[in-house]
Amino acid sequence: MIFIAILLFLGIIFIHYHFNKNKVLSKVYFPALLFKFFCGLLLYQLHLSFAILPDLIFYQQDIVRLSDYFWNDTSNYLIFLFTGKLNPAWNYTFATEGERAFFFMRYLSLMNLLAAKNMYLTSLYSSLMAFFGLWACANRLADWFKKYPSKKIKLALSIGFFFTPSVAFWASSMMKESFLWLIVGFLISFFLDILKFYEQLYYSNFFLKDNKSKFVGIVIKLFLFLALTLCLFLLKYYYFALLIPLLFAFGISFFIGNYFNKNIRFQLFTFLASFVFIVGLASNLHPNLWLSRVSEAIFINQQNILATSDFDSQIDFIYDYDFEPLYYVDDKGNREYQNFPSLFQLFEQSPKALLAGLFFPLEIDFSALYSTNPAFNFYRFASVIENWIILFFFIHTFSIKKLFHKIRILFISKNNFISQKNELESNSLAILWLVGIIFCLGMATLLALSAPNLGALVRYKIGFLPFFIFGIIMRLD
Repeated sequence: MIFIAILLFLGIIFIHYHFNKNKVLSKVYFPALLFKFFCGLLLYQLHLSFAILPDLIFYQQDIVRLSDYFWNDTSNYLIFLFTGKLNPAWNYTFATEGERAFFFMRYLSLMNLLAAKNMYLTSLYSSLMAFFGLWACANRLADWFKKYPSKKIKLALSIGFFFTPSVAFWASSMMKESFLWLIVGFLISFFLDILKFYEQLYYSNFFLKDNKSKFVGIVIKLFLFLALTLCLFLLKYYYFALLIPLLFAFGISFFIGNYFNKNIRFQLFTFLASFVFIVGLASNLHPNLWLSRVSEAIFINQQNILATSDFDSQIDFIYDYDFEPLYYVDDKGNREYQNFPSLFQLFEQSPKALLAGLFFPLEIDFSALYSTNPAFNFYRFASVIENWIILFFFIHTFSIKKLFHKIRILFISKNNFISQKNELESNSLAILWLVGIIFCLGMATLLALSAPNLGALVRYKIGFLPFFIFGIIMRLD
């Protein structure tokens, strides 16, 4: 059985490469894939040796039993896989707790089923799915940024999406981040494909009946985009709350620019207005996103993580003297808070949170190098080195003069020899840059505020880190 599972695994890789061998980044396909597999197996082996991933212990118990249920009760397993509804006859309480973890475990059970219940192969499957998402997103961005030098695009995308150690390491194996990048990568790819298809229709003036195959493909991608949007909400609703409004606002500004031929100032206003409006709508989809409860949700998560974090791994946020976190301990030992900081008080902490989300940890704790957990010291040390490199190049690229010059160019009327289509493409790229900037800065701030633990932050921030590194390299002279 395991032999068939390995052949299936290799066959999936071969088919994927066959359809992508002519892509912009095709030369880095196998080096990037092998590096991803190496990181995935290393992460899983470190877990086996040092138990650095407590949740994975519960995941493994559940996915093995679910694989058994597939063979014993196939129809009910499939119902559970797509709906989450359990068959009462199973009479089994899952070790996994929490709706998001429960949703992720359903995905892992499918990977484990394809891997014939072999955990190493399950780890490789999860790494492969993350690679597919990263690959789809990187190649679609290469198509959108083709006006830039080809070598620079390839370098920026390759390093940002495939060869940044923390991205390759944490978006692999049986981690939520591997599933996150499968979702986010294809979600962004499909969305940008839909926009490009509309642009081709608008400028080429051909009828849909002459392009039935392309139209059918776009309809399929549209349905997949909606399905992935739902998956993102179920897995990590806070990524959903920022990414989806940004994409839709960008789509609206793109449509306005192409259909009504509006200038960059109008497109920018449309983008910002649409983003604020859609964020307001999205905030009603989950209780923790309600404007009346968002500070409470962030603070509770912040305090729960600090309560279980070592002092050296904490990010301290100091509130003003008017705030005191009153709480009582319930029967189960959980803290129930009765007083919360206001949104303004949280906003006061955002500069430190932003720096932490983008660049922390930066300090090596030499006193811990000889502790009983070498796995922790290994990835903490590697993260510090990586963050110093990122900070160095970020400082090198940051220039007020450059920034002012770029903004000035955007709002000055273009020369007459620039075609309308090229001008609109430049405007769209400018808005797309803004989307990336808001996404990186927003997620860095929110993640650091709600998860002020350096170890957790290293893992959580890889959902936006490829875009951040891509942007830094693209700005290098």
